[in-house]
Amino acid sequence: MKNKNLLVAAVIGLCLSNGNIAFGKGVGVVLSKIPDSNQAALPENKNAVANFEQGTNLYKQGDFKGAEAAFRKAIELEPNFAQAYIALANTLDDQGKPQEAIAQYNKAISLDPQDSEAYFNLGLTLARLNRLEAAIAQYKKALSLEPNYADAHYNLASALYAQGKPAEAIAEYTAAIRLDPKNPAGYNALGNALYAQGNLEEAIAQYKQALSLEPNYADAHYNLASVFYAQGKLTEAIADYTEAIRLDPKHAQAYTGLANAMDDQGKPQEAIAHYKKAISLVPNDAFTYYNLGITLGRQQQREEAIVNLKKARELFQAQENKEMVEQVDQLIQKINTRTN
Repeated sequence: MKNKNLLVAAVIGLCLSNGNIAFGKGVGVVLSKIPDSNQAALPENKNAVANFEQGTNLYKQGDFKGAEAAFRKAIELEPNFAQAYIALANTLDDQGKPQEAIAQYNKAISLDPQDSEAYFNLGLTLARLNRLEAAIAQYKKALSLEPNYADAHYNLASALYAQGKPAEAIAEYTAAIRLDPKNPAGYNALGNALYAQGNLEEAIAQYKQALSLEPNYADAHYNLASVFYAQGKLTEAIADYTEAIRLDPKHAQAYTGLANAMDDQGKPQEAIAHYKKAISLVPNDAFTYYNLGITLGRQQQREEAIVNLKKARELFQAQENKEMVEQVDQLIQKINTRTN
């Protein structure tokens, strides 16, 4: 049996991104923006404020090291500048220094326990470290201070979904959509949670709503295609997988999904080409090697089939997926038996 459940998991972010199941910027989350100076509770020290504003501009330009230096200078001049600690934490997190960022978020919280932004950003960093319970606690603190914080509802939902709690996630995604009804990512993520509960028609409606707001949303096309595929609607699935690839030519999962659908339509050579394209984009996806091996085996390309199945076995072994290792071993044994 092929692995055919390829729906992108709902993950933290304002949009989903193929091939990345980590939390944070890699899947679309932009750390809560550094507040504009007129929104923040700025100190009276003008030099500290000037450095803070310089850091804000550098941060927006993507110069995180320059921003870090400016924020540190602002803190040196005004040690109780809570917003500067949050901004510094953002730059540290962007530079791959989550533990240092956590320390700065906590410092900001100690200075201003009523700042929902600090809790929210701390939650994002904790979630990326897969510390989901701790992240959920921070999102809830942010929401206790600011109940209409749409991003906090959204990211809380994503953390709950990652914990295998789709019903709770649905409630939070729904709240996020109510507060921000023009954000297509909310509908896309809600569709994933509904799909996880087996509510396929409702999931389709959410993906279509996402696409009505953002027609070029590659992952929504991919997810919609995956539901069509689960329903056996191969023509519709192929159309949306193809559209996802057109919009994002590096969408490896879409190539794998398209390959599955093509194979089911009796087009194995096209399927093989799509599996190989997926592997060229993401060379460590065990299930793509596994599916490719099965298709090659059916086409009597036994040697190549075994090569791909062995690669799948190696990856499954590294994942400690004993069930799939056993399945691969059985398939290789069957192919060898037929060959002999």
